[in-house]
Amino acid sequence: MRHHRSIERDFPHIVEIAVHRGWGGTRDAMKDFHARHGLQARPRFGRYEDGGRYVRWCFADRHIAEAFAAKFAKDIIPLKTPT
Repeated sequence: MRHHRSIERDFPHIVEIAVHRGWGGTRDAMKDFHARHGLQARPRFGRYEDGGRYVRWCFADRHIAEAFAAKFAKDIIPLKTPT
């Protein structure tokens, strides 16, 4: 299994989405989005905050990440690169 840092290096455009119980239909639509664009789905567990769970989707291409975010989320999270 690849380390999350190497995944985020290769797929630096991250869309983080709040999920809740029963999000299976939305998850299926997200996987269909990936299939339509010829991509392997790359969901990563993100974080828990304020009682909510967030899942991170990592993309190599910014334009596809933006299209995904427009359909399923509000924001793209910029990757913080070490200096």
